[in-house]
Amino acid sequence: NQEQRKYISDTKYVLKTLKLKQDRWQKCISTDDNKQVIQEFLDKPDQMTLVVSLNAAGHLLPTVGFPATVKNKGVYFVKRSKTALTPDSMKSHLLYGDLSYAPLDQFSVVVPLLSNGRNHSEWPQVVSQDIQRHVHSLKTNVFVVSGQVKGKTLLPLPPGAERVEQAALERDKRGDVVDKSIIHAIESVVIEWSHQIRGVLKKDSSEPLLEGKSPTPHTEINFWRSRYADLECIHSQFKSSKVTKMAELLDAMESSYYPAFKDMLQDVLAALEEAKDICTYLRPLQRLFEDLENVEFPEVKGQIGPLMHIVCLVWSNSRYYNTPARLIVLLQETCNLLIQQARVYLSPEEVLKGDVSESLLKVQTSLDILNTFRLTYEEKRASLGQYQRKGREVRPWDFHPLMVFSGLDRFIDRVKTIEDVLLTAVDLLKLEKVEFGGIRGRALSQQVLWLHQEFLDTYKVLTEKPYDCLDVNNTEFEADVCEFRCKVEDTDRRLGAVFCQAFDDASGLEHAFKVLDMFGSLLERPLVAADALDRYPLLISLFDRELDCCKLLFNKHTHTQEELGYTPVNRNMPAVAGGMRWAQQLQERIQTPFSMFRYITHP
Repeated sequence: NQEQRKYISDTKYVLKTLKLKQDRWQKCISTDDNKQVIQEFLDKPDQMTLVVSLNAAGHLLPTVGFPATVKNKGVYFVKRSKTALTPDSMKSHLLYGDLSYAPLDQFSVVVPLLSNGRNHSEWPQVVSQDIQRHVHSLKTNVFVVSGQVKGKTLLPLPPGAERVEQAALERDKRGDVVDKSIIHAIESVVIEWSHQIRGVLKKDSSEPLLEGKSPTPHTEINFWRSRYADLECIHSQFKSSKVTKMAELLDAMESSYYPAFKDMLQDVLAALEEAKDICTYLRPLQRLFEDLENVEFPEVKGQIGPLMHIVCLVWSNSRYYNTPARLIVLLQETCNLLIQQARVYLSPEEVLKGDVSESLLKVQTSLDILNTFRLTYEEKRASLGQYQRKGREVRPWDFHPLMVFSGLDRFIDRVKTIEDVLLTAVDLLKLEKVEFGGIRGRALSQQVLWLHQEFLDTYKVLTEKPYDCLDVNNTEFEADVCEFRCKVEDTDRRLGAVFCQAFDDASGLEHAFKVLDMFGSLLERPLVAADALDRYPLLISLFDRELDCCKLLFNKHTHTQEELGYTPVNRNMPAVAGGMRWAQQLQERIQTPFSMFRYITHP
């Protein structure tokens, strides 16, 4: 029927180009979405492009427009004008062709078409030469870019490179007579190569850090691995027969570009030796960094020592990686890796919103690991002499530690800020369980309850902020923490006043110690401690009074014994056992409060 006839042209070309059977096309159009895409391309004048490619599952997938990336070979159809297609008008109104998964390689089709002299037969010579010059320029650019895509530096050969060997033979036969255009082309390409190679040699592994990025040690290792492979590729091109013949021609013709060619080759050899040495010594570190990245963050602490030991060995043995600039880059990237691992472990979205005690434990664990790395660095820096080899002195790490740890120190400060917030929360959330007795106990308990509710509201405002609290560049968090601390200071002052009232209302020494025990770690908060400091000496006075009271009881007891001739004891107890029990109770009355003084931190 008419609808089936519309698909005939598309079907034949797609199946033939992609080497597929008819059933693949039937599966494709059996899907309503695919069928609609093809139908709209055929029927709607505005739909100008159709691309049919294979997806990862091996099924045909039609799309409108050219995709950004194609992993498999495809077919494109483009209308010549905005019109609907019929079976009869398809051939005249449709352009179609193959779509390579490597688009740059597809440019190679243009070169033989435009550089073929038979296609220029009716063109003026000037136009023909100009076209050939532009075609060679396009070919050169595509050649270089395709190499860059693959991570390699490809050196384009001059136009007429196939005539270089012939020119060398002619020179051997006829002396110094060589086509000047060939020498000029070789000299021109040497200039292009010098720019390319200078760009390669100028690259440095510190560039991501200088750009403000946060690379990890894998960036450093991959940089040197890629650099080594690229320099090997360049060196192999220099050693090819055509390039060797080109160098011989430049030397024979005493070209002023031959010394530049030799210097370029020497620079490549020196850089290749450097890259090979560094790749060799960085290889053991790769596994350690992978292990560091794959383990749970609390387990990282045990791997810091072995990692820094290998870094010291690299520093003392490598010929090219024992410079401050190289080591600073590696250590900065190691700091970035630890920061990255710590962020994942702490989880910026949960560190302030989750359980306070659990978050505090994670924060303290992270601080312990990050500080361990700094301490290990200082230990290794002080003991570099033990890595000295016979006949070779180990250079000291004489650069300032801030060049390595500035970023890590900022992150540690931010984590400490979060720790301070969590410690405050742990302390002030205890207010919920504080309850006073005595005459004014109910009023004091109500005041503490209000303080607890106010803190909950303040803490909730801070924790519900949408930003990343672990981002050291986030100044909004710092401002919010400053405001949080101001409100907490006010709470601490009011809490100190409540403590003083409760302490002053204590009926005795035992009650006073209960007040101290009830506040617990809250008394260590600076503003509360400042108010409580004056109350501690009163405990001595209360204890002194208690001793006087015990002494009066003891004297009264012994005086009664002298008057009556026996000692009053508890009912139903013999005289000796009862007397000992009475003495024991009096002793406990003294020793119990006395033992509680050891838990008080005061001069």
